[in-house]
Amino acid sequence: MPESLKYISAPLFRNKLLMNKEFLNCYNNLENREVIPPAKLKEYQFNQLKQILIYSFQNVPYYTELFNEINFKPANLNSFDDIKIIPFMTKEIIRENFDKLISVKRVNGGCYRTTTSGSTGEPLELLLDYSSFFKENAFIYHFRKKLGYHFKDRLVTFRGVAFGGKLWSYNPMHNEIIFSPFRLSHKSLELYVKKINEIRPSYLNGYFSSIYYFAKLLSESNFKLNFRLKGIFFISEKIDAIERHFVESFFEVKSSTFYGHTERCIIAQEIHENEYAFDPYYGFTEVVSTNDNNFNILGTGFLNKTMPLVRYLTDDFCLPLSDNRYSIVGKRDLNDFLFGINGEKISSAALHFISDFLRNIIGYQFIQNSKGKAILLLVPTKNFKESALSIIKCEIERELKGIIEFEIKVEEKLLLTSSGKFKMFIRMID
Repeated sequence: MPESLKYISAPLFRNKLLMNKEFLNCYNNLENREVIPPAKLKEYQFNQLKQILIYSFQNVPYYTELFNEINFKPANLNSFDDIKIIPFMTKEIIRENFDKLISVKRVNGGCYRTTTSGSTGEPLELLLDYSSFFKENAFIYHFRKKLGYHFKDRLVTFRGVAFGGKLWSYNPMHNEIIFSPFRLSHKSLELYVKKINEIRPSYLNGYFSSIYYFAKLLSESNFKLNFRLKGIFFISEKIDAIERHFVESFFEVKSSTFYGHTERCIIAQEIHENEYAFDPYYGFTEVVSTNDNNFNILGTGFLNKTMPLVRYLTDDFCLPLSDNRYSIVGKRDLNDFLFGINGEKISSAALHFISDFLRNIIGYQFIQNSKGKAILLLVPTKNFKESALSIIKCEIERELKGIIEFEIKVEEKLLLTSSGKFKMFIRMID
């Protein structure tokens, strides 16, 4: 849609979210629970868990077979511990049983197909209820209130979307101007600052790496913001404590973040810096000790019935703190980024868009030997067609032309370190 038309129709788009029944019900529940005793919250969570297990048994072929095989009767659930008899759900199981994990009962409002970021090199395809989009945003908006956020507040967001070569794009749904993290550099900084000063947002929002890079560029230049922010929201990436303190000090505001993932099983609000509390209204989260003193994070989500996931094993780990709070360690490395021709830092989260059009690909990996150039290594399935390479290259160039030139290589396996570990980004330059 043309930008001018977006501004004219903004109230209509905004109301699509804020007046949505699923969003309002979920948001009001989250607001009202502030005065509910902890025992009642646990009771609510238990009832939600029981309902999703019964639904999965009755409507999802995979769980019907599994629960019968292990003699698990969800209607007889008496405690949270009762589900420990159910084996973990893994990405491999989802890939091998995709069709059997889809509910035979059509969900009101329908569903949509999406993919995870593929931080382990293998993106995962999923089906999600459309209603889960609105519920997810209810949690995020609720968490933002910690920094004084109101629905009328405007955001400037740094994240990867389809820009079509532009530096920014208006998103009326969230009252935000989204700026391209791909083209941010010393060369483009003046244009970014001029537009942001024109917008005068209440908050910055987006990838930590992009906002940190923006702050560093500002600190080394003669440009500055001519207004005061109310706060900063970080999404999708691991956060370095020292760099975070620099950002907060530079802009003279507090920041907040949350932990979540595409699979819609778990969400956790940051209570204090790197101290998270898993939300009992979003799903049931388990923390399971491993042999190397880490703790796996498992989740059974309440938001998605098209493809419900029970005891889903994430790629992340956590360390228990006090008062049911946890320090969460994600898989993404802070060094997972590529350099553009003008010094742009393109993070793993910003490059998530690539996984959206990789079909019949087992895994992928980035290799960079020089600034502005990189290799995209693909490991295909037997159904992959060579003609798809030109489509992939075209999609990448549409967003990154003039920033990074990609050479696409098809190989039988991904590259591993000397210790046999996978790294999504192999970068030979500092």
